[in-house]
Amino acid sequence: MKPIAFDKSIILLLVIVLLFGGTVGFAVLSLRADEVGRAMKEDRIMNIAVIVEMGGKPVSTQVFMFYPSGGRGALLDVPGETGVILQRLKRMDRIDAVYSPGKPVAYVEELSAFLDTSIDGWIVLDEKGLVHAVDIMDGLELFIPAMVLQEGENPVRLPGGAVVLDGDKVLQYARYREDGENDSDVVARRHKLFQSIVKRMAEKGATLRRKDVFPSFSKTMKSNLSEEARIRLLSELSNLDADRLILQRITGNYRTVDNQTLLFPHYDGELVRDIVKQTLNALASSSQGPAGNKIFTVEILNGTANKGLASRTGEIFQSFGYEVVAVGNAEQDSQEKTLVLDRYGDSETLANIAAVIKCENTAQAPEVTEGVVADFTIILGKDFDGRYCAQ
Repeated sequence: MKPIAFDKSIILLLVIVLLFGGTVGFAVLSLRADEVGRAMKEDRIMNIAVIVEMGGKPVSTQVFMFYPSGGRGALLDVPGETGVILQRLKRMDRIDAVYSPGKPVAYVEELSAFLDTSIDGWIVLDEKGLVHAVDIMDGLELFIPAMVLQEGENPVRLPGGAVVLDGDKVLQYARYREDGENDSDVVARRHKLFQSIVKRMAEKGATLRRKDVFPSFSKTMKSNLSEEARIRLLSELSNLDADRLILQRITGNYRTVDNQTLLFPHYDGELVRDIVKQTLNALASSSQGPAGNKIFTVEILNGTANKGLASRTGEIFQSFGYEVVAVGNAEQDSQEKTLVLDRYGDSETLANIAAVIKCENTAQAPEVTEGVVADFTIILGKDFDGRYCAQ
């Protein structure tokens, strides 16, 4: 048998390929080396998917939109049962159908496509990681309206009032559900949990960054952010007022498809994409807006004969983070053009609120001596199609 002859040119080509591959791999890893630092240098917003995983599935996903130099942030809750057309599977399904335990790359890609915005990084906390992370941070501050006692496979025993919960109790808080509670209550509890986590990370940032603490804290989570980026994030969170995070959710209708119940977002997801765009613009602006130090109140009145219009419009404004304090009927049902009335006296906020429904008709509101007093009153007219005003 003749010995095998190796062509030196082929060997050289393989070496070049390996070197090129190594260079590309290093470059890809370097892209994640310091996302926070790069966001600060470019003076832009970071979007981070923070996921609590239980039983190999995401029980809570929050898209954390954080503007480090502005010290402002927002949380968007994305339910796992959100119905979308998955790009990888080429079919309608739950958005978490592509989730892989501890490796949410495909899931985050679908999330990014659905929201039509880039997601810079992701952080995953499973049950064990959540417990350990909370204990390292000396517990989480939460307000629980009343004591919770539930029996079963995973019993829940939570004290009522303003309490500091250890890791095991926080896990119970993340798991439990009340019989008959509505979606708003469930989302509010998820928001409170994430808000408390972010607040504690901000408070304990200096301790968590210590060389004798950070390695243990970092091991509680899985992330595509580098060690350097995580340390920088902990540092920048100290500038964030976590109590004033704007909290947003996906609204829609539940329908059964292939024996599973899916949440179909309003307007085929266009509403939530508008929410994300407006939130990013508000966070990056110098004004306080709805993402600043005040949550603006809105009253919505139906000036048409279209029943339920004010209530449905209220859901839109709630999704954008405004507090809808009242919905009802206007004095007449023959309002031709939708009108946004400003009682707060802020022209920029007035423009932001009017932009939610693309309304160009605005004015100062007359004084109200009784009844509900909201910062802004919206009187819906015949030009409003349920989402936008006709231009």
